[in-house]
Amino acid sequence: MAQAKVSAAEKTVIILKAAIENRRFTDIVNESGLSKTTVHRILQTLIDYGFVTVTSEGEYIPGPATLTLAGHAFEKIDIAKIATPFIEELAQETGYTVHIGALNGTEAIYVAIENGKTPYRIPSKIGDRLALHSTAIGKILLADFSHRAIENYVKDPGLTPKTPNTHLTLESVLKDLEAIRERGYSFDDEENVPGIRCIGAPIRNHTGKVTHALSVTSLALENSIADIEKLAPLAQATAEKISHALGAPETSH
Repeated sequence: MAQAKVSAAEKTVIILKAAIENRRFTDIVNESGLSKTTVHRILQTLIDYGFVTVTSEGEYIPGPATLTLAGHAFEKIDIAKIATPFIEELAQETGYTVHIGALNGTEAIYVAIENGKTPYRIPSKIGDRLALHSTAIGKILLADFSHRAIENYVKDPGLTPKTPNTHLTLESVLKDLEAIRERGYSFDDEENVPGIRCIGAPIRNHTGKVTHALSVTSLALENSIADIEKLAPLAQATAEKISHALGAPETSH
């Protein structure tokens, strides 16, 4: 059966994407699946308009026009607007409150909240500040820090005790963060507020860096730590959907 004809516009998009992801001409040809003649012709047009640049070594890299457009796009990204449809679905499916937090210096802040169907409301609001060592969102963000940065955090602002369950030593924090990296999600087992348990998952930007985190929150009376861990696949799947919407590369866990 004959393949559908690829339009000129589609070919241009295919080659631009291939040129951004590959530096060598042969790799761009292989990635695009188009003929060398077609690739060369369209690449030259992209070069003429500044979307692709050729280095002195003959490699293809994003040009100034592409970088300018990317900059404008990133300036317009609103994580709350992007995440809201996904966390609405998660809150509906789990019945619990879902938060999105962003790193803000040595702490995190809530940037989006969606309440669940429970008869109670978690007393949180947009802009609330969170410690990194005692919250599910904060731990996800802290787990992406370098070892030196974690040591610096432990020294300043320090490990403020929130509850009897809060980690208060560097050794304890490092052990917790290593477990988070291995399994891909975090717990807040009444470590920040008595009676509250949460599970957290990472949200990555277009570079793959963890810039935000998602948490699902419930009362400890409702869920043991084993119960709330059952929400991990849903939390991770939602975080990955948001990450994908932000342009993050595909990941596996």
